[in-house]
Amino acid sequence: MDWMKKHIVWVMLGGVVILFLLNMSLILVNNDPNWRGTFGDQFGAVNALFSGLAFAGLIYTIILQRRDLELQRNDLKLQREELALTRKEMEEQTAEFEKQNETLRIQRFENTFFNMLSQFQEVVNSLSVTARVNMENVEYVGRDVFSVLFTNVTVYVDIPKGDRKQQAFFGMGHAIGKLGMEGYMHSEVPTQFDHYFRLLYRILKFVKTSPLITKFEDEYEYTSILRATLSRYELVWLYYNGLTFGKNKLKPLIERYAMLKNLRKDLLVDGVNCEEYAESAYRKTIP
Repeated sequence: MDWMKKHIVWVMLGGVVILFLLNMSLILVNNDPNWRGTFGDQFGAVNALFSGLAFAGLIYTIILQRRDLELQRNDLKLQREELALTRKEMEEQTAEFEKQNETLRIQRFENTFFNMLSQFQEVVNSLSVTARVNMENVEYVGRDVFSVLFTNVTVYVDIPKGDRKQQAFFGMGHAIGKLGMEGYMHSEVPTQFDHYFRLLYRILKFVKTSPLITKFEDEYEYTSILRATLSRYELVWLYYNGLTFGKNKLKPLIERYAMLKNLRKDLLVDGVNCEEYAESAYRKTIP
């Protein structure tokens, strides 16, 4: 059957030639005049046969064309399905690449952030102060320095007016209680924390301005980690520093990330008139 399909044209031509030769042989071998008169009619039958074969060939051609068109449609369908699968695979690959890029982006940010936290801890550990306790000198280091300097160590404040150039107070809290915020700003003690506050500010600014994180929720989560490392007297010093030397740069970041959320207000000095923080410094709000 497959052979017939492949050679149908030659079969049809062969059949036509055979029929023609049969008719011609009948004419040559038969001498009857009456029979020759009917030859035209017989040949007309052959013509009808040829016409039928031609029509059959036309139908067969149409069938072949239809089959070819169907095969082409199937090929196009398979190509569309293949393209759809390819597009889906590309979309999945793109999503995977985006996920990987997101992971790498977070890793890059966290590497820098936690390195800065580590440096911050080293700065805190490097702090030290010596205080006179029971007639003996006692050295305080690390976070103890914040509480000792605020409550138990003699501090000196420059006096811009009057005969004396300096005045002694028993702790920074005492100086603030007597002189207000001027006592803080004119004391030499806050300068001991310059490196501390500069690095604290840089960490907060890094979180806020980093292009690697774009959501405030993420910013707040990372600054919460920093806030969790601050002791109670660190928060007291942060409170006064943000209202004085850090008023323009540090204070807005304190208010953005609720850095005073854990502040114990009973440790602040009573009766001191000073500019207050926005409510966002004490609780989370959406800027």
